Amino acid sequence: MAKDKAPVEFWFDYVSPYSYFAAWKIEGIALQYGRSVVFKPFLLGAVFPLSGSAPLVNQYEPKARYSKHDFERSARFAGLPFTFPSTFPMLTQNIARTTIWMNDHAPGKVPAFAKGAMRAYFTESAPINDPAWIGAFAAELGVDGAAAAAACADPVYKDRLKAQTEAAIAQGTFGSPWIVVEGEHFWGNDRLPQVEWWLHELEEH
Repeated sequence: MAKDKAPVEFWFDYVSPYSYFAAWKIEGIALQYGRSVVFKPFLLGAVFPLSGSAPLVNQYEPKARYSKHDFERSARFAGLPFTFPSTFPMLTQNIARTTIWMNDHAPGKVPAFAKGAMRAYFTESAPINDPAWIGAFAAELGVDGAAAAAACADPVYKDRLKAQTEAAIAQGTFGSPWIVVEGEHFWGNDRLPQVEWWLHELEEH
């Protein structure tokens, strides 16, 4: 992989179904153009009040009904299993902190951790914000489970997640997934074809 190519930034909240769908595609797209992907969790709950958005449970009922249907249809289109979680939305600050910790200590495991956790949540309603679950899942991937779980309550990673969420807001992020390619911003799973096109454009120019 060319070292001079900036990675694709994948900003996401684990609670977003569209982030789940996109997470399983983005690496393959980036790899075609010799780029890696950096998974950067942030908290949508901090963004919604600023953007005028709201969790699904607080949305206009026809829109919420459509969204649930679209989640299922989008999963089928992506070829991914999907069952609407029994707890939705779910808080995600703990697993986000562990993801940042893992980016520091086991970066090669982050894609599998992020994709696997989202898949567990959106197929089995797994309690992905529970430190015990986080530690056990990290251990399955060959990461120190105790250290991964401890990151959930570590003041350092509390501050890091706060700073990363503030960085997301500062760059104009208002939804998840939010994909950045060399300063160009794309919102949503449905923008993946444009992400691929943009990467191709960068190769040509």
